[in-house]
Amino acid sequence: MNSKNLQSNSLESHSLSTGSFGYSATGLEDLGATEYTLVTIVVDTSGSVASFKKDMEKAIMEVVNSCKYSKRSDNLMIRFVTFHNDLTEEHGFKLLSDCDPSNYDDCLMVGGSTALFDASQNSIEATRDYGKKLVDNDFDVNGIIFIITDGDDNSSVMTADGVKKSLAEALRSESLESLMTILIGVGVGGYPGIQKYLNDFQKDAGLTQYVNIKDADEKSLAKLAQFISKSISSQSNALGSGANSQPLTF
Repeated sequence: MNSKNLQSNSLESHSLSTGSFGYSATGLEDLGATEYTLVTIVVDTSGSVASFKKDMEKAIMEVVNSCKYSKRSDNLMIRFVTFHNDLTEEHGFKLLSDCDPSNYDDCLMVGGSTALFDASQNSIEATRDYGKKLVDNDFDVNGIIFIITDGDDNSSVMTADGVKKSLAEALRSESLESLMTILIGVGVGGYPGIQKYLNDFQKDAGLTQYVNIKDADEKSLAKLAQFISKSISSQSNALGSGANSQPLTF
């Protein structure tokens, strides 16, 4: 268990048909707007990220804080998931107004291996499932998912093909107006094999974009926070257009 409990007792639990790990989300009766962008931030906490744990936490805090200044802040919900060999839903889909940036300080418990495929598939399935519940109740919904890792998969139950199938189903369904999926490799500049692995995974699974970040230092992760914040804003502004926003350049 992490040193910070970001979960909220007010969130409702939901199961998924794929895998044993579900998700939680704000009850429909607690939603005050008519349209939402579902944001999921998925962070690798395997042992190799220990050297930049603090800078990653600062980046997450900055993303949440920046979103609060967005003109679309009332139309954002954020889900935060971490993974090593297991997945942990630090919190489910919460209204941005219920997310306190300071609570993300010391939020990452580092150790273990890398269940990249499990985390990717769950994030897609949870977004699709909750999106359908919202659409069925006359909300307009789109989504954006950020999957941040510094390595390749070495402990998933699910497969890369399973990720591909889940994403294809999410895009075919009428659960979401549009869905962006962004894979981010952090600190992989000195590892061309990992860069190729992640780039191939993005293409094979049909993810929207792969972002390669050479270093995992304070400056690079601060830039990552800006990239994520701007991408969220762009995708939220695109809601109602029927399409994804244009992917941004890191």
